[in-house]
Amino acid sequence: MVGPMLVTHWGFSGPVILRLSAWGARDLFNSGYREFGCRDTSLDFTPDLHIEDVKTILIQHKDHFAKQKVLNSCPSKFGLVKRFWKYILDREVCMDGSRVRWKYLVASISNNSLYSVASLLKHCSFGVTGKGIFKDEFVTAGGVPLSENKSGFLALIKISLNTMESRIQSHLFFAGEVLNVDGVTGGFNFQNAWTGGYIAGTSIGKLALDATLEEVI
Repeated sequence: MVGPMLVTHWGFSGPVILRLSAWGARDLFNSGYREFGCRDTSLDFTPDLHIEDVKTILIQHKDHFAKQKVLNSCPSKFGLVKRFWKYILDREVCMDGSRVRWKYLVASISNNSLYSVASLLKHCSFGVTGKGIFKDEFVTAGGVPLSENKSGFLALIKISLNTMESRIQSHLFFAGEVLNVDGVTGGFNFQNAWTGGYIAGTSIGKLALDATLEEVI
């Protein structure tokens, strides 16, 4: 999955994270918002570059900026801020078990160490440890289904999208997050709620008007 992501002081956010959490909402809930299925989330911080290209950029950068300190010498092609570059360097364990010393000069860093940094930039694993600081979801998963499978392949439409009225129980209307409709980000869910609410309200108003006219007649 590719998309914009925001790295904050408390975790990850942004459209791609919201989309990922929407797709995994049920698994995350069932696991108590902890790592589920023994799987970590793997992030690629250089998605437009092949790992061999990342290695080449690091080696070339070492040749051109040998006298700079590692911390101050992040290749501009990666588009990483200094603070996050330091995080990558602090986290990376090299092939020989040592760590990249960001206070050292670039010239002192071995090529194997740079290869380890490249691997981390392409495959950086993070475990899910909880919700965001706001604690509550912007959207909910589950709810009244719009349809259900019947006989294994035929879909029984349970709600009329023209009126938002139940096809099983007349004069019963649904809208918003009570329905099992999930958008990949909050904006789609807002639109679903607004549109569904408008359709349901208009339909209910029409029923009320028709009933009033019948009483008058």
